[in-house]
Amino acid sequence: MDNQKFDVIIIGGGAAGLFAAAQLPGNLSIGILESNDRVGKKLLATGNGKCNLTNLDMNIVHYNKPNVVEDFLDRFDAHDSIAFFEKLGLITKVSDKRVYPYSECASSVLDVLRRAVERNGVVVCTSHTVNNIESFNERFNVGGVFKQEGKPNEAFCYTADHVVLATGSAATFGRDSTSLFKVFGHTVRQPVPSLCPIRTDKEPLKGLQGVRVKAGIRIGYRYEVGEVLFKEFGLSGIAAFNMSGEIARGRAKAGDMLTVDFMPEYSKAEVESIFRKRDNGRQTVKELLVGTFHSKVQERIIWAAGCNEDDRAAGKIGVLANAIKNYRFNIEGLGDASLAQVMSGGLNPREFDENLMSLKVKNAYAIGEALDIDGDCGGYNLQWAWSSARAAALSIAKNAL
Repeated sequence: MDNQKFDVIIIGGGAAGLFAAAQLPGNLSIGILESNDRVGKKLLATGNGKCNLTNLDMNIVHYNKPNVVEDFLDRFDAHDSIAFFEKLGLITKVSDKRVYPYSECASSVLDVLRRAVERNGVVVCTSHTVNNIESFNERFNVGGVFKQEGKPNEAFCYTADHVVLATGSAATFGRDSTSLFKVFGHTVRQPVPSLCPIRTDKEPLKGLQGVRVKAGIRIGYRYEVGEVLFKEFGLSGIAAFNMSGEIARGRAKAGDMLTVDFMPEYSKAEVESIFRKRDNGRQTVKELLVGTFHSKVQERIIWAAGCNEDDRAAGKIGVLANAIKNYRFNIEGLGDASLAQVMSGGLNPREFDENLMSLKVKNAYAIGEALDIDGDCGGYNLQWAWSSARAAALSIAKNAL
């Protein structure tokens, strides 16, 4: 293909890349190189298709590197994101501090971003897979392969004054491209799945596959209450997804214990009190638990307590309460990247300045999930995409003057 010249090349047409392109001044020539056949493909899948785009509780404790993200969130927070999207024409609504498009359709977010990028005169090149970046005479040569259906692949090489790595990660159907910056001397923490199911031992799962409960999960010192979905290989659901970050970030490992609390609203003493009041002295263990739990959960609580369902409940309430509050699993690992919302790992953010420009190569930037920054469920990862893209775009605009 012809050698095209740009002021800025953004590698990756996902959330961060599109947001950066929408923030850049329209007098710059901007190109987005996207490996998929359309931009924003992963964005359409976020929040189960509803696109939880930020959170009004933007606390830095929700991130793996809170001290790194704090300054970026101070400069561009959830309210700034909402205001920006509303200027683009997106109406938002809030549910439990989580911010969604009013339509509850991720396509609405993508539509306004695409329109903003189009108005900015950005050249969007889909099916363009970048394989290498070279820095030469303060310019960048960006090369790769253009894939055309029914036609041979075609090589391309474009040049730019600034390059932005916004390629996300290998989560879901993404692609890890952090190696593109290794040639500049950057270091990478190997990405591992995060916000994903947790694989556990199978015995405590027997009969629970497909059962969905609201419960607490504890790994080490961290405790999370939310939806838990039992799968044939382990635990899924929002609470499990958030807790998976403890494993992805190295604070827990295979072999460690995970406990499920089936009555998170009550202490163990309160659980015992509830069931002692229900016990008439003649009930079996099974009869005592009827009406409180899903029948399959009830069976496993009885198993974990070391009881038989026909045992007299009197004298067993203490061990039942312990099983209810501390139902145990052994962690075996994390779900596959195809099941993950994000990956934990990436380029070391300490090797970039306060605007995410490389400290090793001038005018090379990395934003979003390409960096070793990941957050919990609830809009935190998209807010990082917006905040990091904003910082890089303002820096590029200033440098290009």
